This record gives sequence, structure tokens and C-alpha cells, in this order.
Amino acid sequence: MTFIRVWLTGYYSPVKMIEALRSRPSPQWGFYGQLLRASFDALLLYLPLALLGRVPPTPSNLSFLPTEQYYWHLVWLTPLVLGAEWLLASAFTHLVIRLTRRRSDFDQVLNISGMVNLVVGAFLLVWDWAIMAIGGADQYFLGYSHLIVSLWGVVIGTIGLKRILKAPIWLGGPLSFLAMPIALPFAIMFMRSP
Repeated sequence: MTFIRVWLTGYYSPVKMIEALRSRPSPQWGFYGQLLRASFDALLLYLPLALLGRVPPTPSNLSFLPTEQYYWHLVWLTPLVLGAEWLLASAFTHLVIRLTRRRSDFDQVLNISGMVNLVVGAFLLVWDWAIMAIGGADQYFLGYSHLIVSLWGVVIGTIGLKRILKAPIWLGGPLSFLAMPIALPFAIMFMRSP
């Protein structure tokens, strides 16, 4: 199965996606998935918002990046921040699995989480533009809806940890869920809703 087919399979059959991902190069496919997701956000969300002259609804937390120009800065900042979130959440997952004296493969954890981020992130990009198109771009609604959609990522991540790393569901489920709050400090500090 090609990279694109593995990605698209994640929308309708996470088990098939994970089974196909098992034999793919790791961590390369996870890296490509994460890079593609970050590029989508940077170039298809934040760049158009910057070109439209939009200003984020919440001010910049970084004094050297003015709020009025923040979407311009997110064009280059997004890949760095999402990449750091990916590495941090994957490292946490790997560490906890190892602390429970189970076998873990950091490359496979990176593969799983990178592809999960692509599946969820690409959907959220379309979702954000659809909500903005109908005039419902409220940062709180978008934030809550992102949390709900991210539960699909928890499902795929849990399946991936179970199928590829043999982590029991009682461990893989919470680890997949905890990836969200692990990444949240970076998101709060740097990212802004449309």
C-alpha cells in the first residue's frame, strides 16, 4: 500500500491502516506524515489567513512576535512546534511503555503517532475552513470540536500500540489520550486558532 493509501485508510479502517503501517519504513513514514500535516497547516491555513490580513483572536504570548503579524509567523513556526509536539508525545509514550517493562520501539511509536497526526490534522484543516466558510469561526467552538475529533486519533493510536507494539489496551488507550495534554503547553504557547 502506498503512503497516500495508508493515510486515507485511516479514515475508514484504522486496523487496516495500522496493519499496512507495520511493514513500512519507520520512523520515515511517521516523519513524512507529521511533516505533511504541519505543511498543510502552515501553507493551507495560516498562510491564507495571513494573506487575508486576519488577526488571531488571542494575543501573542511571545512579546517579540506581534499579534497583528502572528499568522505570518505561524507559517514558519507551525512545522517546528508540531514537530516538537510529535517528538515529545512519542518520547513520553515510549518511556511509559518501557517503564512497564514491555518491549517498545521508538521508531514505530514515531511512525504510529506521525500517521495519526496526519489523519486527524488533515481532517481538522478541512473542518476549520468549513466552519470559517459558514461564519462560525469561534475559537472556543473550534477548540472543543478539535478535542472531539482528536478522539479518532486516540482510537487509531491505541490500535497501533496494540497491534504493532503489543501494548495492552488498558495501557495504549490512556497513552494515546495523554498525547493531547502532553502537547497542550506547546499549543497554548505558540499556536492560535483561525
